[in-house]
Amino acid sequence: MRKKIHKTLIVPCCFLISTLNAQVGIGTNNPQGILHVDGAKDNSASGTPTVTQVSNDVIVNKTTGFIGAGVLNPQVQLDIRSAGNENALGLGTTTMSAVTAGAGATRYDVNSVPVGAKIEVSDGAVWHKAYIAPQKAVIVVRKIASQSIPSATAITIINWNEVRDMSNSFDPSSGEFTAPRNGTYTFLLTFNFNGAVISDGSRVESQFYNPTTGTVLASVYKTFGQSMTGTADDANATRSTQAGGSSTVTLTLTAGTKVSVRLYQNLTSGSIPLRVTTDSSNPANPDDGFNNLTIIEH
Repeated sequence: MRKKIHKTLIVPCCFLISTLNAQVGIGTNNPQGILHVDGAKDNSASGTPTVTQVSNDVIVNKTTGFIGAGVLNPQVQLDIRSAGNENALGLGTTTMSAVTAGAGATRYDVNSVPVGAKIEVSDGAVWHKAYIAPQKAVIVVRKIASQSIPSATAITIINWNEVRDMSNSFDPSSGEFTAPRNGTYTFLLTFNFNGAVISDGSRVESQFYNPTTGTVLASVYKTFGQSMTGTADDANATRSTQAGGSSTVTLTLTAGTKVSVRLYQNLTSGSIPLRVTTDSSNPANPDDGFNNLTIIEH
């Protein structure tokens, strides 16, 4: 008589499942939601997992059904705001129409038309590119380091003291501004020299200069008459006079274009120092605030 042998198929289990209180744990026997996947299998057997341990977990909240990727208590239907540094949402492209995808659908446009790859959102009828306003350039610098401007030679104003640079596009040591993007920029320069005997018919020229191409992009002139002579009590000696002024230009620049400010003077036959404060920490100093540059992106 032949005996029948019943074979039992044993399937190895590659993950742990806990059904305690109708909760399922994969990779953990201590689930924190209705479904809890411990990707690194590093959670403790009891208690609440640490922030680091949760960062590699996926949890479905047992009350709301919200999904948390690296988040113990998701606050929205899909919450990926974990303590890790991988908090990015990967989107792909699709050929679906905005109508088919439906309002609120999001995709990544790789066609680069017309202004490069962008995130697009459907309103139910049309795909719209999501626009993120860039940080516009706002530069405010002042001159507190001494610098002399030679006669009849244009020289770049360097070693500025930076008050504000919201786009990190100005080099105070070289005095060079680099346009962060294609756009329109306004430059406002105020200048003032130490006292000197000024020649008649002389001038100061503010130049807005591209150091890369060696081109003056714009210039502003201010002319000066001869210094007045003193009274008889001064033995009719010619008085020292301070020359100063301001210049404003608006330039259309392409991204990467460099602009520096240069001054040219023929007020005298020699160099004249710019009027700068000897105490930069004291705004009440009588020599403070005479040489400044402001750059604003429109």
